Parts: sequence; structure tokens; C-alpha cells
Amino acid sequence: MMDIVSSYNEWDHLEEIILGIPDYACIPQDEPAYRSKLDAADLNTFTAGLRKDETIQKARVQFDNLARILEYQCNVKLLRPEKIDYSKSIKTPFFEIENQNCAACPRDTLLVIGNEIIETPMSNRARYFESMAYRKILNDIWEKDKNMLWTNAPKPTMADSMYNLDFPWDDKSKERKDWIESYKYVTNETEPVFDAADVLRLGKDLVVQNSFTTNRKGIEWLRRHTKSRGYRVHEIHFPGDLSPVHIDCSLIPLVPPTNERKGILMNCPERPIAPADKERIFSGSNWEIQSAPMPFTTKIPELCQSSYWLCMNLLLVSPDRAIVEETEIPTINYLESLGIKCLRVPFRDVYGFGGGIHCVTSDIRRRGDRKSYFPNFD
Repeated sequence: MMDIVSSYNEWDHLEEIILGIPDYACIPQDEPAYRSKLDAADLNTFTAGLRKDETIQKARVQFDNLARILEYQCNVKLLRPEKIDYSKSIKTPFFEIENQNCAACPRDTLLVIGNEIIETPMSNRARYFESMAYRKILNDIWEKDKNMLWTNAPKPTMADSMYNLDFPWDDKSKERKDWIESYKYVTNETEPVFDAADVLRLGKDLVVQNSFTTNRKGIEWLRRHTKSRGYRVHEIHFPGDLSPVHIDCSLIPLVPPTNERKGILMNCPERPIAPADKERIFSGSNWEIQSAPMPFTTKIPELCQSSYWLCMNLLLVSPDRAIVEETEIPTINYLESLGIKCLRVPFRDVYGFGGGIHCVTSDIRRRGDRKSYFPNFD
């Protein structure tokens, strides 16, 4: 039997994937990790608890449409999480919250590196048990795939001591800008934390963003954990991003390198990679970094935990085919100029649930082996 879990990058031909669901989705209550992701205007306007039925139903329609496209147009095997009632409260020895989040974004909680799936140690209290929605999927795969590695990274306490409670919440303030430029975020270095969506998988190399959701101790845990299997972990920053959450709206690969050409990475022009990181990681590599086109609109849905740069949040199903939100015409035109055919899907009703098309998926198997795309590190 072939290996089920096998995925080394973001572009090889996709064969099996997990797609999230909006069922029982909730708005988390005010807590440090959630508050840092909201615009200042939203801080005093949101009400925690179960999302409106109408909102969930609109999102479900777009989730199910994406499911049909993946299965019938892209011939990808689809896995969906269990429906869990996230309106239930959580109480641990270190914190208590009235309700949880949702199972919309498996890209955040499940990190696939080769034949391993890591349940990540996220920093948001409302997401403490989020990976439970995928346990049946993981257990079924583990029983069938004798080479699969299933890892649960050290679960953080999420106690108050894990956060910088004096963090400047106003995302327009100079103080917040100063913090970010000094690479100081809402989570401190008390315990290792990281979200899977802060990790860019480029074959033998993992580029990891230090952010609100991933601290340096989390990056070091990942470095030690993968080193014996020959992976190289590189820390990266985007100092112009005043709400740094997840790398897949800041830097994504579009075209893999070959012997004839350099690969292309798309970088958000409003939050370019730190010059020192660009020099350290990409100088002498087989990659060229290009600026993403501006999104078609700067308007984002209410309580969206991301920015209008979700226009970059696309899913490559093969090196020459991508699934993109249908309204993102500038991004679509840019991709097609690179020879990437775009499958256009409506998805803006899902944005408020935590992310875009890349966020709501987690690829389990892609055709291809691990390679090095950084000769400067070989």
C-alpha cells in the first residue's frame, strides 16, 4: 500500500486534502491572542458566542462548492472533520473561556511535513481543543499508513504568563509599530507556540514566520524536531505587518525552481520581507521574490481575522493550476501571466471564519519527493 501522508511543498500535484467546515462556528470571547488579531474598530463591537445561522449557511454553501471542485474538477480525495459543538465552554487549571472557535481552518492546526502530521501548539485559548475535530481522520490514516508519523507538539498552558498583557492593542498606534519592528509580539517566550500556517514548506527547507501566533521558542522546537530528518528551519519576519498572523498572506510560492529557471515567490508589497532575512535566506538561492498585485478591494468582512491580502491566499493543486477567490481579478491575471490556470470560486462569505482558500485546507498527499531548492544551503 502506498503512503497516505506525503507532502513536502505547496505546489506538487495534489492528491488528498482536508477541507474544513463552518458548523457550530463561534466568535471567541475577548482574550489576548484573539484581541491582537482584530482591528481597533472591532474591539468594542463584537459579541462572543455562536455565529448566526445565516452566516454559517452562507459559508457552508461556499465550502461545499469548493469541495465539489476539488473532488470532481481536480480529482482530489477529500476528507472533512467531525462536527463538534464549539459553543461549549473550556476550563483548565490555567484559564477558562465561555466558548471555542471552529473547525474551518485545518491549515492552522495541522502541519504536514513529509510523512508526519503535527498537531500544533497554538496560542489562542479558543482553539485549545480544535484539533479534536480531526482526530478521527488522523487515527484512520495512522491505522492504514504504517509509515505515518503522528505528533502532538507540547501543549501550552495559555496562562496569563504566556502573553505580554501590556501589548499595545491599538493597531494604529506608534507604540505598536515600535513593538513589531523590535519583533516583540503578544505572545512571549515562556512556552513554545506556533501555528502551522506560519510555516512555508519548500522541500528540505521550512521558512517560519515569527509572529503573534508563532514565537521563537516554537520555531526552535520545530528546528530541533525536524533536524534529524534533514530539514532546515529559517526564521523570517515582515516588520511592516502590524498584525503578523500566518505566512500565507505575506509570502507564498507560485512557480517552483527548475534547472532552466528560478522559482517565483509572491510577497505582499505592504509588508515586504525584512531585508536582512531576504539576504540571509534567499541570496544565492533558486528563488526570485516578486510583489503581489493589489487586491480588487480593501474592504474585508466584519470580524475577519486577516486583511484584504487574503487575495494571496490561494491553493495550488499542481504547478500550473490554482484555485483562487473569483473576485480577485488582479491576482488571477498575474497568475495566468505566469502560466498558471485559475479555477475561480466564490469564497468571501468564508473570510470571516478565519481565512481564505489556503487556510481552510491542509494537504495530506502531494505527488513528488523531498528536494532541495536552496543550493546556497547544501
